[in-house]
Amino acid sequence: MPERAHDRLSRLLGLVPYLTRRPGTDLADVAAHFDVAAEQIVDDLELLFVTGRPGHMPDDLIEAEWEGGRVYVGNADEVSVPVRLSPHEVGGLLLALDYLESAHEADPTTIRSVREKLQRASGENSGGMLDISPPRLPEELAETVRGALHGGTALDIRYYVPARDELTERTIRPLRLRLGRVWYLDAHCLTSGGDRSFAVDRIRAATPAPAPAAGSVADRHVDAPSAPAVAEVPDACASGAPQSAAAGRTGVCLTLRPESAWLADEIDAVAAGGTRHDDEHGAGTVSLELPRVGRAWAVRLLSAHGGGMLAADPQEVVRRAADVTHEALALYARRTPED
Repeated sequence: MPERAHDRLSRLLGLVPYLTRRPGTDLADVAAHFDVAAEQIVDDLELLFVTGRPGHMPDDLIEAEWEGGRVYVGNADEVSVPVRLSPHEVGGLLLALDYLESAHEADPTTIRSVREKLQRASGENSGGMLDISPPRLPEELAETVRGALHGGTALDIRYYVPARDELTERTIRPLRLRLGRVWYLDAHCLTSGGDRSFAVDRIRAATPAPAPAAGSVADRHVDAPSAPAVAEVPDACASGAPQSAAAGRTGVCLTLRPESAWLADEIDAVAAGGTRHDDEHGAGTVSLELPRVGRAWAVRLLSAHGGGMLAADPQEVVRRAADVTHEALALYARRTPED
């Protein structure tokens, strides 16, 4: 592949200071130092031979000699010192150190030493214009995730989903930690059967899975803040039959009116272990079977959007949502002054 101009320019800018300080260096040693072939160094010297100050008179050009296998340069005072980092380059390196520190990727003492050396070498212009502080990755979580990455094992996590106001339990196989606007954990979610990105600040807990997970793992959901995982709803719910509250089962089946069908796009029925059916009860309606959602979550949903439901089961959840709505209306009436 042809060499990039940027790479060659960088080598040329380093070649002159190197040879100025080491006149008569063997051509093979120069090539080895810059990790290129000797023919490439000769080509570079031929370019330097016609390079110099404006005017391009003989005494303006860099002198280069390599006869006999020994290399000499002269008349190159302007480029005879190593190139220094620009303020922006220093700022970028300092930001990279902040990233390593926030990710716990290196020893803090080493990072502090490198940062001090960069700041001393750059003087006052150390990229101070960069006012960026990467979010810190929780150290305990970082160790747990990296342990799973190195061992190829799975993790059980508790992950908060704000769109559903729900705390979910998932089994995942971590792929990498990634810094964007916040830290993300890219992983293969064995619970939902696909690759997912989890915002680290929404992970409430992460522990090694007790046994290697294979295939698909049943999705387990809990209601915030700490309710236990719930059981599945029997197939009777799918057929529209009432669900037995006495049996201690949870979950919900909904039929949305056309004007509320948009809710189905906000609720991931598959992730909840359920299904979605369109137009079963008329054009524009949507039926959702959500066997693994929490009861409290279902009550909140019906309380907020009950008017958009054509039908809902189990009736215990419907009655509780109605009670919550009536209690809220009564409270609102007591606190609203009469005209």
